[in-house]
Amino acid sequence: MYVAAILGAFIASISPFWGLIVIITYGGKYRDQFYRFLIFFLVAEVLLKVLNIVDFLTFTDVFFVVGAATLLYFSIYKRNGFHLAAILAAYVLNIVYAVIRHLVFGTMITENIGKMINTYRDMLENTWQSNSDQLAVALQILESSRQIFAKYYLGIWLLSIAFGLYCGTLIFSKQNIQKWHHKLIRLPYEMVYLVIATLVMFLIPNTRDLGINLLLILAPLFLIQGISILDFFWGNFFRKSKLLLFLLIISVVFNYFILSLIALFGLLDIWLNFRKIRVMEDIDENHSG
Repeated sequence: MYVAAILGAFIASISPFWGLIVIITYGGKYRDQFYRFLIFFLVAEVLLKVLNIVDFLTFTDVFFVVGAATLLYFSIYKRNGFHLAAILAAYVLNIVYAVIRHLVFGTMITENIGKMINTYRDMLENTWQSNSDQLAVALQILESSRQIFAKYYLGIWLLSIAFGLYCGTLIFSKQNIQKWHHKLIRLPYEMVYLVIATLVMFLIPNTRDLGINLLLILAPLFLIQGISILDFFWGNFFRKSKLLLFLLIISVVFNYFILSLIALFGLLDIWLNFRKIRVMEDIDENHSG
């Protein structure tokens, strides 16, 4: 347990996404001793800061994004036994922290993004200096990336946090006696109002960047619900063939159109409730038969 906590601190310092997966997985494994596990995790992270292995921003990220969020995650789960409620609670906490992080460290984060882009620029110029056409295209893509990350790093960062919570929960649910009814995931209807407010912000020029960030924050939640719809209708079919399941995962991960379509289905499901329609159709077929 102690080795896992220390290893989790190192991984979380490199990537909060992987840190969440590790801590939720091992936190579930040692859930009877979770508080002791979390204390050792945080002590290990403090030592990394004291030894100047991590900077202050990384330390606060790990403390809140992984430490505080997983504490809230397991507290909610222990109270009601609902995986989705635990995910949403931890994600809301991360959204609050991300806003504070942006207000306090926003300038420094933007400068770090610029430094990183400049490093890549130097690498490209040294690598492709003999090919001016390829270099010009690469530098143009790099500049576009800089603008995107500078404007939308908040939403992009939270997107990875949401999937860290989700992937960690998938692993945790497999080792848990109380199984997660993944195919029945359904977000609160009230999220529709957040989507409407976000779209209004997106349409107003002065608030468009904020609207896009909010869309990026909400999108993974609807994508998770969309994946649960796929699981409901075709989960049993794909479980029979590991190859087909692997090909489905690869096509989804690397095809942004499919990802967007699944997220759209997740959003529409709040209104249409596709699974209820399927159940009603099955009932009608049984009665007619």
